[in-house]
Amino acid sequence: MRRRRGFTLVEVMIAATLLVLAVASALTLVAHGRRAHRSAEAEARMAENARAALDLLAHEVRMAGYLGRLPPGSAVDGASPVGTAAPASLAAGGACVESLALDLHAPIAGADGAYAAAAGAPLACPPSPGGRSVPGSDTLVVRRASTSPAAATPGRLQLESTRRAARLFTDGTSSLGEDAQVNDLESSAFYVSADSTGQPGYPSLRRKRLVGGTTPAFQDEELVAGVEDLQVEASVVGDDDVAGGVSPFLPLGSLPPGARIHAIRLWVLVRSELPEPLVEPLPSLAYSNRAWPAQVARQRRQLASRVVEPRNAGGPP
Repeated sequence: MRRRRGFTLVEVMIAATLLVLAVASALTLVAHGRRAHRSAEAEARMAENARAALDLLAHEVRMAGYLGRLPPGSAVDGASPVGTAAPASLAAGGACVESLALDLHAPIAGADGAYAAAAGAPLACPPSPGGRSVPGSDTLVVRRASTSPAAATPGRLQLESTRRAARLFTDGTSSLGEDAQVNDLESSAFYVSADSTGQPGYPSLRRKRLVGGTTPAFQDEELVAGVEDLQVEASVVGDDDVAGGVSPFLPLGSLPPGARIHAIRLWVLVRSELPEPLVEPLPSLAYSNRAWPAQVARQRRQLASRVVEPRNAGGPP
């Protein structure tokens, strides 16, 4: 009768080694798969945030300068240049800058690489939530009437318009006649904060927005988390024959006074929310008048841009 022969110690060790190698290979594949899925998810989330930011900004730029029934570019009673004292009856709270909402002669304005309503007009109201804006990021200011008519409401800065005249008021009393239309005045200063609500150190696109209440005031609100840079350029209509009388894109804050804007180019740089497991090389970026050197980091970034033509950028008829 033949004796059954068992496994030798060497055979057991070889089998165990092979099993360990197989398990390690499987775990490595799973880790690579999870990393790839996480990276793809981060890229998709950044693209979604960039699209959301550009959609919102593009809508505001398209409608900038809308004055209800009055043709765009017309004079409005009560309008005053930013930085000058506002009429007492039209003053807005929020401690940002004088006449921030009232400069309807400049429906699209801003500052190049600064937290300001225009060159020489810094915003005194601090960035939210931590009081820090991103250095070098632009500020975009948009002013317009609301797209839908509204009821005259005390405590809200509103525009009453006919086809021949318009006035700003806050007392809830219209005075231009039965054919007048009332719209809420929309005014926003878009900027990039170094922090997000509940996430210090994670940047966000925010705005100081004109709201109503007991008196008109600017209120801060977060729009899109993860946006770490905003750059705004404009091409203007000129008298020369270059490019059909339209200038190349220039930084918004460097436009000559009274320039008629033909188009706006928006740039947003978005950062991923969750850090990558490993350090990733990030290429250098150059756009508008902004440059980011190549670096290594655990958070990805994605650049997106869009060109928008304002619908109400024309001068008086």
